[in-house]
Amino acid sequence: MIRKSIPIIIIFSACLWAGEVPAVQDTSQSLIFKVFSLDPSDEKKYEKGYIFDRIFRRREFHNPVNFIPMELRYGFGYNAGGGFLGLGSLNSSWMSYDSDATEFTGGNMSARIGHQLDLDILKTNLAYYWFGNSWLDMHTGINLRYASLLSPPTVPTEWNTANPSWKSGVKFTGQMLEVGWSQSLMLQWFESWFTTYRYTYGVAYSKFYKGESTPTGYGPSQSFTFGARYILDTGLINRFAVGVDFKYTHTDIKHITDSDDVTPISRFKIQTAGIYATASVFFGGRKTKGDDGKLKYYHKDYISASQLLGEFIEEHPNHANIHRAKKLLVESERKIPYQLMRQGMSFDERGMIDRAVEKYIRARAISDTLLAGVIDERLREIAFREVEKAELWLNQGYGDTAIAHVSMVAGWYPGINEHVDRFKVTHLMNQGEGLYQLGLHDRALEKFNNALKMDSGLTFEVATFKHRIAADLLSTADSLKDLNSLKFVVYALERTIELTGGLSNTNARILDELKRKLAAKEAYDIREKIDEILTEEQKEKEEIKSIKVGMTISEVEDIMGRPSEIVANGKDDKNQLWIYRYGPRDEVYLTFTNYRLFRIEQK
Repeated sequence: MIRKSIPIIIIFSACLWAGEVPAVQDTSQSLIFKVFSLDPSDEKKYEKGYIFDRIFRRREFHNPVNFIPMELRYGFGYNAGGGFLGLGSLNSSWMSYDSDATEFTGGNMSARIGHQLDLDILKTNLAYYWFGNSWLDMHTGINLRYASLLSPPTVPTEWNTANPSWKSGVKFTGQMLEVGWSQSLMLQWFESWFTTYRYTYGVAYSKFYKGESTPTGYGPSQSFTFGARYILDTGLINRFAVGVDFKYTHTDIKHITDSDDVTPISRFKIQTAGIYATASVFFGGRKTKGDDGKLKYYHKDYISASQLLGEFIEEHPNHANIHRAKKLLVESERKIPYQLMRQGMSFDERGMIDRAVEKYIRARAISDTLLAGVIDERLREIAFREVEKAELWLNQGYGDTAIAHVSMVAGWYPGINEHVDRFKVTHLMNQGEGLYQLGLHDRALEKFNNALKMDSGLTFEVATFKHRIAADLLSTADSLKDLNSLKFVVYALERTIELTGGLSNTNARILDELKRKLAAKEAYDIREKIDEILTEEQKEKEEIKSIKVGMTISEVEDIMGRPSEIVANGKDDKNQLWIYRYGPRDEVYLTFTNYRLFRIEQK
């Protein structure tokens, strides 16, 4: 049973396999679709290097932040303690003494909290002004700082016991006034916010005790700050930003002035870490067309990228990264044909031929030889497909539409110009045949003659129609009155004499009669034209006005115009003589009495 079933299983499997394989493979796709795929899975959304650019070169073409007139911070810090970066506890390492004295622990936790007012002014982007380095916003300026404990602790009472000159009951404020140098770095990835990193170094001046002018001291101070800013863009040239900073400060007061010996302190270090609210104003930093153009490039919109990058290069010829912009511009222009071609392919697949052709032609105009050849082949395929479509319209009787469509196609693909003439000739012949069937022989002959002028190869076909028309007219020759019809029949009969050497008696009689009709018709038409001309001349003569005795001066002047000479006499010039001269001898004299024409004389 199993062996008998094997052939059946094999046949059944073969049928299933054959059903899965297409019976006819699609070979209609053109070369352009075989070379360049539109499958989204084959396309990367972004250009190569997009991620790297977003992280490290996001705003490389932005306008530099060239000046920060002011940056203000205010906040609270905590005296973290001794040791490295204040990571230890407050112990003897944070304060030194001239002699043995009870260690000052700095009080409880609340006594270690202080506040600071920090001001940076006149911060200038030296990297930009010195090196033209617009990709790095590094600013140098002056830093002013004030710091003090909010709830200062009281110094140990044991100090006064050990030495009566050392004051007791006074509060240690650790008040600082600092002036120094500030160096900061701005890193901005987005338009609305940026991060900042700052280092300061300067000299701090300190008053130890609250309400006491001495002792004092000074020493080096430095700080490290990092934070973020949100830009309040008001649309002005100057831009405002607010944010939050985290700051670590290290101050070493090691030069003590204590002329009255009121404290055992010979040196102390304060290390604070705190959070600060910050406000600043700055100039520059805006995104440029170069940044927008680069983003368009990485999104594969090479046309927009080329335009924006070109404008950026023109507007910022001295930008530090101008070489990068030029490189991207060249690369964008190189890839524009491929973008246009793919857009055309997309329209092509959706049947939007006009838009597809527009994209193909633009791509071909700026592409290299290889790509231009592929595009040309696709345009040829589309053109001949459109010719076939127009051919159907022509055969259905829509000749004008077919000719207009083929002429439009020939405008972008001249290789089908011969089909335009063919369509025009075919349309004329179709019109002529239709007019012939309606009995409009004159109009039919006009169409046939126009077709013959365009294509001399139609001589036999046009001659056939002419003989058919002549035969039809000949059968009604006695009733013909139209001059053109008469002439055509006479022409046809005379042409027959030339071809056959003679006519039958009937046709010869008809020819003589038609010639007499034609001569009479022509004479009648000529006489009508002469009469028409004479009638027109008579009308023109009748329309010409002439002067008459008794007309007023104004009426004569309206017809004759102003005279060559006027001789006037009498009261108010009632009597006048008007003289008109025509040539050297011809003169006309008009005499007016009491403003009316009295006599007309001609010399």
